Amino acid sequence: MHIHPRSVAHKVFDIWRSSGRFTKNPDIVALPTGRYILIYSDVDAHWSMKDQILTLLASDDRGATWYKYREIDRADLDAGDERLVTPRLSLLNDGRLVIIVDHDDDGHFHEDQLPGNWLYWSDDLGDTWSPAQTENGIGGFEPDRVLDLPDGTLGVTSHLMRGASQEFAQVLWTSEDGGATWTERGTIAHNGYHRFCEGAIVALGGRRLACVMRENHSGGIPSFVAFSDDCGHSWTEPKMLPFALHRPYAKRLADGRVLATGRHVNGGLGTYVWVGDLEEAAGQYAVGGPRRKYDATLIKDALVIFNQPEHECRYSLLPPESPFSDVDFEAELRVEASAGDHNVAFMSISRLGQLLRIAPNHISITRGRHEVRHCADMTRYQRVALRHRRGWLQVKLDGETVLQACVFREETPANDFHGGDPLRRTQFGQWGASGRSYWRRVLYRLGNPNLDDFKWEWSAESSAYPDQYQRERMIQIHANHPAQKPWPDHGYSSWIQREDGSIYLVDYTNAGDVADTAHLVAVELEPTDIA
Repeated sequence: MHIHPRSVAHKVFDIWRSSGRFTKNPDIVALPTGRYILIYSDVDAHWSMKDQILTLLASDDRGATWYKYREIDRADLDAGDERLVTPRLSLLNDGRLVIIVDHDDDGHFHEDQLPGNWLYWSDDLGDTWSPAQTENGIGGFEPDRVLDLPDGTLGVTSHLMRGASQEFAQVLWTSEDGGATWTERGTIAHNGYHRFCEGAIVALGGRRLACVMRENHSGGIPSFVAFSDDCGHSWTEPKMLPFALHRPYAKRLADGRVLATGRHVNGGLGTYVWVGDLEEAAGQYAVGGPRRKYDATLIKDALVIFNQPEHECRYSLLPPESPFSDVDFEAELRVEASAGDHNVAFMSISRLGQLLRIAPNHISITRGRHEVRHCADMTRYQRVALRHRRGWLQVKLDGETVLQACVFREETPANDFHGGDPLRRTQFGQWGASGRSYWRRVLYRLGNPNLDDFKWEWSAESSAYPDQYQRERMIQIHANHPAQKPWPDHGYSSWIQREDGSIYLVDYTNAGDVADTAHLVAVELEPTDIA
């Protein structure tokens, strides 16, 4: 069994539990006094249906122990209050602390709806707080932390739906009067297709900014980044990043690199760290690796996947833009199983709703309620390909069309955060709990009607796994099993860098907890962990 090659899970420790409650979305700052404080939302469930308490914790021993410090606000849904969602905490250059929190998304998602982000201010390092500043002009949902921009203004980013496209846009809001009033400065990312959201602004020096964003279709679509050279008035076209993080939390380290954390949704489940140069990473793409336990190894001329119960060795690729995309998906492989008709491997294409299963004595697709097979000796290496043009899907075996189907324009959903449904992912790898497959080569090409075309190619001769980038560059902070009830939940993290270069990171997780409860965890990363 393989575990993530770069994991620091052994360093994670619990820091806070609220009995019978779901503790979520912690955000931490270090005060000039040496005290750490963090804000989190104390709720009855992940999607709270009863009440929420914005709670401030404090630590006077560098995060070793924590105590309840203040309650900032409460909301009672039965009393008619709006739901409090995700708080963020900032220490500004002028010494003030500010908390921003959004409200019920259904009431504030759309650009035509009233703003629902509230601000709370402290002039004495958290001892006392102002009443909620409810009318400020900050629209949208899931705001990032408030920060000082290089031009002397305050800035915060959030996402909202644009009416013309009925799709998300990531927007930057700024204040020139210390946070009293806010206006929209610029649209960071919006193209009417990608679901840009939960952006994190990173100051790169001078007037240059970056915004690292979640893409909420998921299903193999990674995070994106956009850049600005004029403090956010204008932005470059967003580019893919070689990781897929939900609620990315990103800042520069003292050495100039950027460290981003968040919920990993294109590989092993849990909270992960990426560290590097955003400029160099922009435009790179990396294949997603297995989400569960897996048993796979590289031999001289093949990647060998050993199927076992509760194992799931699957690799995720970028999905087609739509059913109008041209697709060429080809693999050279062979399979083994104790019975010839046991499916061992598969290839799937999301948005086309196509799944090809591979057994020792046949390959098959599903047409309506029926499985359609083509007899073939798949115990020897053969080239299997899925080719799609203008609604015509062909399954080819060593260049000959052996199965066919029509693909209708109704899009098959691609949203799949955790990679569990192959029809919602473009994937290849393990199918079933027995047998083994030998993969020599995989080629994947997209011709999209609007988005950029895409090509990815891999061969075992490279001596690299398909997900080699993630194996080398992504650090697993803590895992969460796919069977966690009601679902694995974690990843709205934040962190501070100490003077000695170490990182203190906080997060929430429901790993090992009963349904609708969660707790807060922390991890201390040494500089060697992120070298």
